[in-house]
Parts: sequence; structure tokens; C-alpha cells
Amino acid sequence: MSLLGLNHTELEQTTIILWDPGVSGGTEGLSTDSGNASFQDATYDWFLRSRYWHLELFLISAAVLFLVSLLANPLILICIVSTRNLRQESRYLLLANTLLSDIIFSILNLVVSICNMQGWPLHRLFCVILIVIIATSYCSGIMTITLMVLDTYLAVHWPLHYENIVPSSRTKKILPAIWIMASLYPVTIMIILEMLDNQPLKQQKEVCLMLLTMGSGPLGNEMVIGFYVYFSLGALLCSSVVVFCLIRLYWITKTAGLWQRRYSRAKVTLIVHTVMLLLYFGPGWVFAIEIILLQKDTMSLDVKVWIHAANSNFLMMLPRAFFPYLYGLRYREISNTLKGLFRRRKISQLGVLTSAPCCLSVT
Repeated sequence: MSLLGLNHTELEQTTIILWDPGVSGGTEGLSTDSGNASFQDATYDWFLRSRYWHLELFLISAAVLFLVSLLANPLILICIVSTRNLRQESRYLLLANTLLSDIIFSILNLVVSICNMQGWPLHRLFCVILIVIIATSYCSGIMTITLMVLDTYLAVHWPLHYENIVPSSRTKKILPAIWIMASLYPVTIMIILEMLDNQPLKQQKEVCLMLLTMGSGPLGNEMVIGFYVYFSLGALLCSSVVVFCLIRLYWITKTAGLWQRRYSRAKVTLIVHTVMLLLYFGPGWVFAIEIILLQKDTMSLDVKVWIHAANSNFLMMLPRAFFPYLYGLRYREISNTLKGLFRRRKISQLGVLTSAPCCLSVT
């Protein structure tokens, strides 16, 4: 049966098979000989529901948000990496790591979403590798955002000792540690999945989804529960640090009388930080809800598909589109450096244009 050749009538007549990640040998209403068959049916049913509700339209919002982020993310990242003064400050190193994580996540997340919505099968191993990189970049971004808030708190609370507490040399050692910690659990999951895979060369996936992939093996239910515990504890720890730092920053700035000024830069910065953190952490908690809903057979598959499509193609892409503008360009050093680069480029172009008539007259 062709995946893309189904119309609305055929989709309505198609029996949707509920899939229990804790059952590896079969699904309700379907007789199969292996867990791989039930997994293929689960991914196929997910694709059918996506096509029926025209969820491929979410790709428009994902593509627009990706293009918006692409206009500024690489420029700010190159600006930080190529400017020595910016590389010597911890806050800019953390900002560059967040931008790098966001670029990797946005590109691969959009690629996977396009393949899922268009029904382009991915080899199981390639899908697992993509999922591992996406999960690693997402966790790295969240952890770096948390450290950015902590860095701001340290700079405000201990301004005289800040350079000794968080020197750039220490931050350069912390950044690789972030990537290692972010990749540790996803890589472990990938190794376990491949070790338990009986037919690695014969499996193609209509839909490449993290939760369906983890729940497809003999330890499917344990995999999903373990990832839920890992993700929830990490999100709770990062959220607690962020909330504590924001409350302390609010109290320090309020005590200093900065909130009495209508257009205080510190006030605006704190508000922007709060909004961006809500946008970053919100999709993570929605994903935690996705994990819970996946375990509930009473929940409609349509609801699960809708929540996943909205979360992965809009909510997760939204903060990555606004982050370079609300965070990066608000730093005076970065904005001035970018302006200087464009000004020098404009002057060099004008110099070439003015020298061209002289060269022509000589010839």
C-alpha cells in the first residue's frame, strides 16, 4: 500500500491499531509473529493519522522559525568565535554553545519532521543516530541555558569575585563536559537498542520518533520509563536552579531600586530572560506529558499525534528562533562587533567601486 496515495475516505476506513510500548510480541487487534511487526504497524498508524489531519502543515511554521533563526544564529556564533575579546568572557562562550546546540537541533529536527510527514522511510540505525544527536543537542542547550542564568546570578551577586569564580579558562573546560553529560544517556540507549536488535538490516521506519523507537524492543516499557525518569530529573534540577536564580536576581534588582525605573535595562533583561526560559523549558515539560500519554491506552492516538506535531514543529522551534535576537543581539559588544564587521565590508565594497573607474581610465 502506498503511504502517500491514501485519500480521506481510505484513511477513515483504515483500522488504527493501538500500540502498547510495554508489549513487544503483539498489539491489540493484530496477530503478528514478532515485536518488529507490531512496531512497523505502530509507526504506520502514526503516519496515517498525521496525513489524515494534514499535520504536514506544521512544517510551514517549523521552516519559517528555522529560517528566522538561521538569519542570526550563525552570524552571532561566527562573531563570538572570531573575536578574541568575546572569546575571553564566559557569558559569550556559554552563548556560543547554546547557539551551536540550537543550530544542530533545528536542522536535524526539521529533517526528521519532513521525513515523518512525507512518509520517507529511514533505516532504523540512521534514525536512532539522528535521535541521539537531537536529544544530545537539546539537553546541551537546556544545560547551557541553565548555566547562563547561573552565570548572570554570580555576576550580579558577586561582581568583585566573578572573574575568579568563573574565568573563561574554566568555562572552556565546562563546555565539553556539558556535551559529554548530555550525550551519555542517549548514547547508552542507542547501544542497548542495537545490541537487542535481531534484524538491523531489514528494518525501515515510516516514522522516526524517539518514544516509538525506544519502545520497540524487548525492553520497550523499561526504556521509556527509564528515559522519563532521566528526563524528568534533569528538567526538574535545571528548572530549580533557574527559578532560584531568577528569584534572587529579582530580589537583588528590586532592593537596588532598579524596578522603580520605567525603562531600566536590568528590568527589561530580567523579563526577557524569564520569557525565554519559559519558552525553552515549556516544550520539555510537554514532552514529559507525551511520555505519560504514550503509556495510556485509553488516550486517543489522534491526541498523541497532535501534541507531538505541535511540540516538535512549533513549540521547540519557537525559542530557537527568538533566542539570538532577544539574547545575543542585546549584548552591546556583540551588536557593536557585528555593526563593525558590516561597516568594514561596506567600506571595502565602496573602495572597490571607486577604484574601478581609475583602473578603466588607465587602461
